[in-house]
Amino acid sequence: MIKRSRSFVLVLLVSMAMATALHAQPLLEKKPQETERLSIVSLAPNATETLFALGVGDLLVGRTDYCTYPEEALELPSIGTLYNPSLEKLVSLQPDLAISTAFVSDELLQALENAGIEVMALDLQETFAGTYTLIREIAQRVDRVKEGELIILTMQNQVKDIVGKARTMDKKRVYFMIDFGSFDGTATGDTYISEMLGMVGAINIASDATRWTYSKELLVANDPDLIVLTKRWGQSEEETLQEFVTTKPYSDLRATKEGNLVFVDSDMVSRQGPRSAEALELLAQAVHGEQWL
Repeated sequence: MIKRSRSFVLVLLVSMAMATALHAQPLLEKKPQETERLSIVSLAPNATETLFALGVGDLLVGRTDYCTYPEEALELPSIGTLYNPSLEKLVSLQPDLAISTAFVSDELLQALENAGIEVMALDLQETFAGTYTLIREIAQRVDRVKEGELIILTMQNQVKDIVGKARTMDKKRVYFMIDFGSFDGTATGDTYISEMLGMVGAINIASDATRWTYSKELLVANDPDLIVLTKRWGQSEEETLQEFVTTKPYSDLRATKEGNLVFVDSDMVSRQGPRSAEALELLAQAVHGEQWL
């Protein structure tokens, strides 16, 4: 009887061990799920730059004409301009996802959704901090969270140093020229570029205006110490400068007469993305000149 009991217990223990091993086997052999393989069309230059900075530029299958950085982006087929992309061309690329920012029409986004394409719309251009949100949200969508947080942390450290240094500098009254002539475009107080001017210790004379527009009368009345220029579409810096300094009322401004005119890379400053901290540094150099170096 004792032997039978011992045999029964031995069989029971072996059975339990086998069951445990069989139950554990799937866990031992389970492989991590592969990252979702997306195909993406970017409808915004800063989205394109962010994807490449995150190391997933290979997910892109299309871009706009304005998506010119990094150089590898130029190898992708273009769907047209930022404001009037070709829906037919876009759909023909068969993307899973389209990423857009502020300047894409609601009609186009709705058409993409109707075509079964997921749309990620990021309208974050009111504050500089929105840059971090843009990077973070794109990073989450393409499963590159750690990479995104590292980019953000690096940017934040650089921005902290720039802002701290700018506090020690004399302030200048600045006008940021985006366009001039029949339409006077500038970084008004409701724009993130105006916030950037404040971060580098400049006083934006157009801070009371809104929607990127300013009047010639106010420009003359506020007569800035410095004018930060961006080259006009289709022109070189030299061509833009020559036209600006020979056209009234810009030719009569004190900054023009004294030669206090400086160019910045409009693409870097205007695109909220991984290069925005670097753009802030360039803007600080433009505002403070040799004093910054």
